[in-house]
Amino acid sequence: MSSVPLSTDPKAGRRDMAVLAGTAMLLIVVALASVFFGSAGLRPPDVMSGLRAMIQRGTSSSPLAQIVLLRLLRIGLGILVGASLGLSGFLLQTAFRNPLADSYLLGVSGGAQLAVTLVALLGVSGTVGIIPIMVAAPLAGALGVLLLLLIISRRIGHDLLAFLLSGLALSYMLNAMYSILVSTRPDVLSNTVFWSWMGLNRASGSGMIVVGVGLAIAVPMVMSLMRPLRSYLVGDDFAMNVGVNVRRTRITLLFISVILAATDVAASGVVGFAGLFSPHLARLLTRRTDRSFIVLTMFMGAIVVVVGDLIARSVSASEIPLNTVLSLFGAPYLIWLSVKARRAL
Repeated sequence: MSSVPLSTDPKAGRRDMAVLAGTAMLLIVVALASVFFGSAGLRPPDVMSGLRAMIQRGTSSSPLAQIVLLRLLRIGLGILVGASLGLSGFLLQTAFRNPLADSYLLGVSGGAQLAVTLVALLGVSGTVGIIPIMVAAPLAGALGVLLLLLIISRRIGHDLLAFLLSGLALSYMLNAMYSILVSTRPDVLSNTVFWSWMGLNRASGSGMIVVGVGLAIAVPMVMSLMRPLRSYLVGDDFAMNVGVNVRRTRITLLFISVILAATDVAASGVVGFAGLFSPHLARLLTRRTDRSFIVLTMFMGAIVVVVGDLIARSVSASEIPLNTVLSLFGAPYLIWLSVKARRAL
């Protein structure tokens, strides 16, 4: 990844605003499509009837209203989770200066998932200070994986593919530990398995609050870091020469990404590849690294997750896990990125 100097050209600024507006419109179109289409087989007039019933008489007034409400909750959570994954992916790719970095591929989400599974297995409940245990657990798990990634990164230097392979190995190890735990107590952990893989299937207002709080903490912090972040992207030497504390900047970026990954896992389980896709899709539309790029990356993440969820609940009568749908598109894209990175060496 490389930084592009911030342009003062007013035409570039207007173009960025036009790109943001167009991407926002695309997100609205995708969200509306998700309201009207799905596995329930409702026609558009049925959806409109459900919306009217929900507005006039509440969600318990009819089955149609309940279906529409569930779809609205899924769309709302999908937008928030997608935005969070997009931002987390950008921060990880920036911190490691590695276009292949992603919380799913590097095992950060796997560590969060394993921690949630341990909490469920032990029957732990309550809060840690003011943080609910189901948020604190994935946060602790993700932080543990992050420490391992930092150690690995120091050992292998700037070899992108070696770093990716190390992260994948760590991810597989965490998934193996998760599978072992589930197989020991399937009676206790059956709900955890369902939650981990079904994505937005259990969308709720509380889940939206968890992810929303994570974004409310992360976005202002990232926006305030744009100047040191652009210098950091150029390289450590350049950043230090202009007065940037490289170590503090890297740790801050990684910590923010972990907060986002943990809240995502707490609300929707493991959702892969959205964090990898989003920054690259945003780069197709702009070369600038500024605040508008951050927003564009979040929009792209939201679109990827909402479209993925729409496919997951539309292609068959029984819903396909969201993670499976995104992996079908993400795996070929990862192969292409790996080949591209190898040719650039």
